[in-house]
Amino acid sequence: MNEMEYGKAFTYPQQDEKWLVKWLIMSFAPLIPVVGGFLTLGYSVEIARRVIKDETPTLPEWSDFGDFLKKGFMAFVVALVYVLPILIVAVCSALPQVALTSMDDGSGTMATIGGIIGACFGCLAAILGIAVGLLLPAALGKFAVSGEIGPALRVGEVFALVRAKPAVFLIVLLISSFAASILSSVGAILCGVGAFAGAGYAQLATAHLWGQAYRVASTETGAA
Repeated sequence: MNEMEYGKAFTYPQQDEKWLVKWLIMSFAPLIPVVGGFLTLGYSVEIARRVIKDETPTLPEWSDFGDFLKKGFMAFVVALVYVLPILIVAVCSALPQVALTSMDDGSGTMATIGGIIGACFGCLAAILGIAVGLLLPAALGKFAVSGEIGPALRVGEVFALVRAKPAVFLIVLLISSFAASILSSVGAILCGVGAFAGAGYAQLATAHLWGQAYRVASTETGAA
């Protein structure tokens, strides 16, 4: 399949006989101290890999925690590298504000200047955030396929994937964001712990969208 199937990202889990158990583990694994987030990220990467390779079942068994933990940590490193510019901008935004505010003579001039500088850096951080949101699925797709961090950090190749199908990656970013927000909110309303279940299902859908986006873009660029 060389076209996106956005709806399938939300229906495919139910095609698995054990989907309920796999979903619940995905939902509550993040509560495990320290390693929980790595486990779910590694599981998401494996889902993306299976979508890219068109392997079944799409939902892996929760049997190889060590492999998920390893993949999750490596994917975290990839994500951290891409997010690093935003962190640097955030620091550059905070330092002038703190310094100028401390120098204020009571007139508020320095604080105002600091606020303006902070707003400028905030706009830059927002732009970078959107860019990272577009690039990261492509980078994680390259990591999922190769199993190595290096290919995911080849920014030129990652950018080429996004440039091949920018609308696809933008829609994936929007759907993933809205799904996480809406499903978590609905789950919280229906049941207190339902927020975790909603977030878990949203992550299953997001992982599928990552795989689809990479597969479509890599086919377009001839890098499949």
